[in-house]
Amino acid sequence: MVLEGLAADPTLAAGHDLLGRIRADEGDDASAMVSWRAALGCEPGHLGALKGLAFLAFRARDYATAERHLESASHRAPHDASLLTALDRVRAVRPSVHDEAREFDDPANGLLLADADGMRLRGGLGQDAPGAASDAAAAEAGGLLREATRNARLLGLGTVKHLVIESTDARFVVCPVRPDAALMAYRTPSTPTGRLVAMAQRAAGAAEKWLEEMS
Repeated sequence: MVLEGLAADPTLAAGHDLLGRIRADEGDDASAMVSWRAALGCEPGHLGALKGLAFLAFRARDYATAERHLESASHRAPHDASLLTALDRVRAVRPSVHDEAREFDDPANGLLLADADGMRLRGGLGQDAPGAASDAAAAEAGGLLREATRNARLLGLGTVKHLVIESTDARFVVCPVRPDAALMAYRTPSTPTGRLVAMAQRAAGAAEKWLEEMS
């Protein structure tokens, strides 16, 4: 019914919001995010969409993004006690920049940060991966993003937000951190792509803050 309604009127923000809630309940966070962003596209500042995106960010442990969405929602509904409670909860659990970046130090997390020259700055590709393999992956990460960005620009496809690379043995996501850095996240093929993308984007946010503090 929801899909039929949106097919008839794709500008209905409430329909996209409802679809986002359905997808989130199903555990499909990537589709839920698309729906809630569509709701905001139809109605900037849509309260349900902001709450939904905050929920997804919190579930992905991206506390900075969750806080940002909740702040936007609280500006629209300043007397909503549930929003203020959620905001306090996010701020209470939000770690410091160094705490967030510390997850790069555990190879089992499969997170790797590389600079624009392909040098590994932090992290690795898993507990069993040798340093040489992680260094080689770092060298490839920036090059993959540069090539994808160049092709997207030539084809008029907009900004590259992430790349997904799949093989029989592994699944990777590469995200831009800023013009001079890229992040690669690694997991086994059984990991849902949406979950890996969300994890990589959250880690990229932590990496960006760490780089800013280091510069």
